[in-house]
Amino acid sequence: MTQDAPENDRIDVFLDDDPTPIASYSPPLRFELDTTALSDGPHRLRIEAYDSFGTKGVKEVPFTVRNGPGITVTGVRDNDVLEGTVPVLVNSFGGAVENRWEPSRAETPAPIPSWAWVLVIMLVAFGLYYGVQHWNPPADQLAAAAAPAAAGSPRSGADATGGAGTAGDASAAPAFDTALGESVYGTNCASCHQAGGQGMPGVFPPLAGDPVVTADDPTEHIRVVLHGLQGKEIGGVSYVSPMPAFGGLLSDEQIAAVINHERTSWGNDAPLVTPEDVAAQR
Repeated sequence: MTQDAPENDRIDVFLDDDPTPIASYSPPLRFELDTTALSDGPHRLRIEAYDSFGTKGVKEVPFTVRNGPGITVTGVRDNDVLEGTVPVLVNSFGGAVENRWEPSRAETPAPIPSWAWVLVIMLVAFGLYYGVQHWNPPADQLAAAAAPAAAGSPRSGADATGGAGTAGDASAAPAFDTALGESVYGTNCASCHQAGGQGMPGVFPPLAGDPVVTADDPTEHIRVVLHGLQGKEIGGVSYVSPMPAFGGLLSDEQIAAVINHERTSWGNDAPLVTPEDVAAQR
């Protein structure tokens, strides 16, 4: 890369400790430095310039070459103190002179952190809770949803012609408004516990077969609906999503109806409650 130049008034460029210049020109000097032939790591340009009187000036420019692939190391950091067996993950990617680029090597694999899953669950739970609190469907929509249930309800108060619903049967269970129970459940409960009462695993508990819902004594069931619940472990699973209190939103009749709907649906068959039972627990 050299060319003839006068002994004075010239520039010589040396690479590292090589005594032979890689460029020697009269100033100003412009040349291309090909780093592909250099090893990755620290290097140095040494520039020697001479003026017309032969006075020499020297300047050194350190630089680093990185044409090879980038390297990531997970599990060991600089100056770590290690003990025992340590799992280490090493990855390389993105060499500057590599002809083929592999997308699978562009990112070091890592599991999704636990805090991300907790954040997602909390956002979903808050969205469902917010939707339940602010959903206000039109009255005609509620009436349309309640009509089919009222027509075919086996436990409706309209069944007064025989069996458990007759006024003359002293041992009969109290009848309840099935249409009202299904309507209140669909409006306030189904978005979390689902229409089939199966809940959402790890987020909202199921009502089908739940010991509180199927208990002979409905006191705890009533209190949960009235006052809400949070952080209880059910069936070995801890549910962090809060259940809101409905005591300030629903009447005694509505709460009794929705509790009876839950106690007689999805295979549940538990004693019914009355509005008076709800009022006693307020």
